[in-house]
Amino acid sequence: MSALSPVSVIIIVVSVVGVAVAAVVHSVMLFLNIAPLNTLSQKHAAGLNNYIYPEFAQDWKLFAPNPTSANTHVQARVKVLMPDGALKTTGWMDLTAMDEAWIVHNPLPSQAHQNQLRGAWSNYVSTLDDKGRPVGLFGNLMQQYLLRIAAERFGPHYDGGTVQLVQLRSASTPIAAPSWSNQYVDTTTGYLVEPWWTVKAEDFK
Repeated sequence: MSALSPVSVIIIVVSVVGVAVAAVVHSVMLFLNIAPLNTLSQKHAAGLNNYIYPEFAQDWKLFAPNPTSANTHVQARVKVLMPDGALKTTGWMDLTAMDEAWIVHNPLPSQAHQNQLRGAWSNYVSTLDDKGRPVGLFGNLMQQYLLRIAAERFGPHYDGGTVQLVQLRSASTPIAAPSWSNQYVDTTTGYLVEPWWTVKAEDFK
């Protein structure tokens, strides 16, 4: 260092400090992303998601795994345009049940049937703000991803009409406490219903 000019020393010091600060900020952002929900991460959810996703997405959580405490099924329905011009709403299709039917007794189930829908829904829900709207680029990407998963299940034509809109919801039923436990668990199924999303031709490809 003694052989360097004062200007060179200043440049090196500033560079080292800058890299150190950037490393600290990056580490804090990653920690908040993988840590259990807390006041700080909820308050700055939008900025945190915009920084983390998609380049620095973490597929694990601090203190994981979190045992599942509810059975969650993702369901969908569509609005189809009938030949007479009427718009018809179909019944709910249980997409998760379809995946489970493909997996049961299958010695080599595909990763898509095991994780595609479940992972997409979990990632999408994690981006929702306190008003139930997806936050940031990653939230919008997950919404589009879910839309295309549902569109593929129904196809462009369904129930005698052409698919125009799709709506998704989750049905979560808490797992009952074991018989030896004194804990009371309300096993009433709760629903998280998303708004209608417009389907385009490219969503079926």
